[in-house]
Amino acid sequence: MLTWLPQLTGLDGIAVRSPASGMILPLSAHPDLLYNANVLALALCIKLQHGTLVAPFAGHYSACLQSNRRLRFKHSSGLTAQLDLPRSLANSNSKGVITLTAPGSLVSSGQPVVKLDLQSLQGDSGCYAVLMLLPHPAIQKVFCAARYVGAAEDTAVIIQLNNK
Repeated sequence: MLTWLPQLTGLDGIAVRSPASGMILPLSAHPDLLYNANVLALALCIKLQHGTLVAPFAGHYSACLQSNRRLRFKHSSGLTAQLDLPRSLANSNSKGVITLTAPGSLVSSGQPVVKLDLQSLQGDSGCYAVLMLLPHPAIQKVFCAARYVGAAEDTAVIIQLNNK
């Protein structure tokens, strides 16, 4: 479960950079009922404000689901961050989407992977992506804060690991 804080400064743990620029918000702010039902424990939404999406850390990059709208980044530790892009991407027949890195590649932290034309994808309510961490036995707590983040510049979440 995510723990929402007013800010992330002063926390110990592993900082995961944001793969997108925009406002980090709770899932309840997402316009899609599938996401805003709060059934995903380690997920948040990002109201996208820039179309370049980047790798949050070094690892293996893959893309799947309806026009490759689900981006996955797997770290060598086994931690996997998943970014689900808007359903409108599947309806656009990949128009307004430029692949910058081939799925199946090894990526470095901050490497651009996809560029979206947000104007062609967003509706009246904006363009939202969902960032989630897939379950991993080493994760004890995950912290986040509602605020603007820059892709590859700002921390999206801080992960605290189980003591061994």
